[in-house]
Amino acid sequence: MKTENYDIVIIGSGLGGLTAATLLSRKGFKTLVVESRNRIGGRFSTFEYEGFKLPTGAILIPDGWVIKLLEEMGININNLRPVTRVYYRINGKSYDIPPEIGVPKALDIIDKLEREEAEKKGRPMKPVELSQIMRGYYKKMKGIKQDEILTVRDWLLQYTENEKVHEAFDTLCTGLMMAHTWELPISKFFLFQAMEKFFIAPNGNLSIAKELARVVEKNGSVWTNCPARKIIVKEGKATSVIVEKAGEQIEIKCKIVISNTGAKTTVALAGRENFDDEYLKVMRIRLRPSPCLLALIASDKPLCLEGIHDGLEIIMGSRRIKTVIPISNICPELIPPGQHLIYTSAKSESTLHPMDVKYEIQQIKRDIKDFFPDFEKHGRILKMRACGIINEWPEGRTWLCHGMPSETPIPNLFNVGDSCVAPGLIGTPGSVESGYRVADLVEKIL
Repeated sequence: MKTENYDIVIIGSGLGGLTAATLLSRKGFKTLVVESRNRIGGRFSTFEYEGFKLPTGAILIPDGWVIKLLEEMGININNLRPVTRVYYRINGKSYDIPPEIGVPKALDIIDKLEREEAEKKGRPMKPVELSQIMRGYYKKMKGIKQDEILTVRDWLLQYTENEKVHEAFDTLCTGLMMAHTWELPISKFFLFQAMEKFFIAPNGNLSIAKELARVVEKNGSVWTNCPARKIIVKEGKATSVIVEKAGEQIEIKCKIVISNTGAKTTVALAGRENFDDEYLKVMRIRLRPSPCLLALIASDKPLCLEGIHDGLEIIMGSRRIKTVIPISNICPELIPPGQHLIYTSAKSESTLHPMDVKYEIQQIKRDIKDFFPDFEKHGRILKMRACGIINEWPEGRTWLCHGMPSETPIPNLFNVGDSCVAPGLIGTPGSVESGYRVADLVEKIL
């Protein structure tokens, strides 16, 4: 078997892996990134389909950790398109609500609409109790107990039974925190670090991934179509990675291995026998992959937020669809001439159990017909992807505040990515932060 030598091998070119790779390569460590697919970026990438440049997963780039990384790597962020306006669709009408006042303002609108409807129909209404909810909301933000297991729904029931209010909080939880209010502990909800500004890359996220790869290649390599087959562990340390390249296996000897494949896959690659029972137990408890369905809808006319070039829409009262992003409004470069495209994220009924994909798709199609009246005449579902909890690419490998530690029982083997996000972070920013954290640990070791 052929052998090669690197200081660091990083398995997987998702954003967590690319973050660690760029930081360590720039520090002078000879770094190799191996990717099993023919493109880099993982769920932060782009593929072409019928002339459209489509996201493989997340399309929004949140301000904060990601922007920090791009700036430090000398990547121009001025071309990124800001998405600063958030619209809440409530009872079929869209309301422009600034992100920083999203929750109280949405509740205020719900309160007014409920009162108007009750007055019209001459019936008593279930009170929203806005002032009590917000007093409890801000009080909780200041005094959160880490071990509190009360769910978000149960906490909210202290103040109101109003279904519209519960719906608003559930939309917030599923859209941003990847779990329903009846599943997510209130202690985790109030640790969430809200993001108020997002961007979209006009050439797709793959263009950013490629720029990060170029930074790595100044002092290392990025291999695509090269799956890692095994992490070799000898005398308690990772000594090499077996990689398949062009049909043959190569042993890459190294000092550090970083896995961006998820904690479970890391264990499988290195062998369960090399991990103690406590680590495996924690992994079973803390990894809670979150399912969703992504629907990309093409049309020959705008289906929502026409003329709004920096906004997204949060839908309340839907069966499944929670978030809608009119990509063609913001980045027409990603769309063929004469076409429009919206990106919708939909949540299944449970984030704890495998979803019935066929049933969930039926529910999404009903939502599409209800919320986009011109769809049947002018639109079509271009792509729909089920991100389940049992396949390789869930929406997220664990819920908010349930991440695994990046360190493993093998002292020179680390995880990065969305299976080991820090408390309060999720998805894209959490993956980048994990890359920073591990790069710092590795630099100290080496």
